[in-house]
Amino acid sequence: MPQALSALFAVVLAIQGPAPLRKSDLVRLLSGAVMSPVELAEMVRRTCLTFEPTDRDRHDFRLLGADASLLAAVDECGRRKAPRRTAVTPVRTTPRSHSVPPAPPAPLAAPQPPPVFQVQRVIVRVSAERSSFVSGGGQRGSVGTQLPRALVFEARDSAGAVLSGQAVTFTGINARIQPGAAATDAVGQARVGVTLGERVGSATVIASIGVVEKQVAFNVAAGPAAQLAVMCGTASVTGHFAIRPDSVIVLRVSAQDGYANPTPLLGLRAAVADARVFRVLGVAQDSAAGSVTLKPDQPGTTSLAVIANGMRQYLTVTVPPRAAPGKVDCR
Repeated sequence: MPQALSALFAVVLAIQGPAPLRKSDLVRLLSGAVMSPVELAEMVRRTCLTFEPTDRDRHDFRLLGADASLLAAVDECGRRKAPRRTAVTPVRTTPRSHSVPPAPPAPLAAPQPPPVFQVQRVIVRVSAERSSFVSGGGQRGSVGTQLPRALVFEARDSAGAVLSGQAVTFTGINARIQPGAAATDAVGQARVGVTLGERVGSATVIASIGVVEKQVAFNVAAGPAAQLAVMCGTASVTGHFAIRPDSVIVLRVSAQDGYANPTPLLGLRAAVADARVFRVLGVAQDSAAGSVTLKPDQPGTTSLAVIANGMRQYLTVTVPPRAAPGKVDCR
């Protein structure tokens, strides 16, 4: 591909003629690696330059990859005396009847020096040892809530100097980050907000800047109780269900937050509308869950209220006249 581009430049030169190279042209060719320094040296010898190279220019060319042959061609071009256009000043003449000699031409104005451009290649290296999260890590919050303090990442180089204007990308695991990417400010810091996810346990945020990655963890707690879950065996019971008339039924009760994470169960109670259909034999609970034991007495349908954490779960329970087939207690 570079050979094809070199051939293309040769064709362009053949069409346009040996136009002198501007400094920006030479810098662009060196930076783009389109032509080799040897080819560039030959081009400079053929076309020369529109500017007079300085020591600073030569230093910049070396930084961009110029070799000795190209620098020699630049120096050779600088020593050439390019023809300069001179302004033609009209000569005043007087009628021949007055034998007055013509006035001498006005002196030429000195040409303005060409503008000097400075080329500097800056390579920023982020230090994995010196860059890190400096504030906001290790916070604790409930699921789905935003942490009160912003998360702050600081970028530094290997010498310990802060790096401003560097793009940092943030990735959340069981967390949402806003914004997902930010640039470091004048003191090398990028700030983002963190909203915890829906799972109880931990959340992690990863900051990426170049090839450097750093991570920080947060503690995620359950939210306030928002619903009661009632289980009969391995099945969840809601609304209306039937129980076998010849057995004792144990319902498992737990409290959950808005994301179905378990929360502490508080003040478990149970009440039956018609105790002739079935009775509540007992209620037991610990901090994690509780149980309600029911004993059917006669066929019929009535309601059961399960009460805990200031909430009520109403269920309609039917006791059939005969036992349902199989061994399932609730259906």
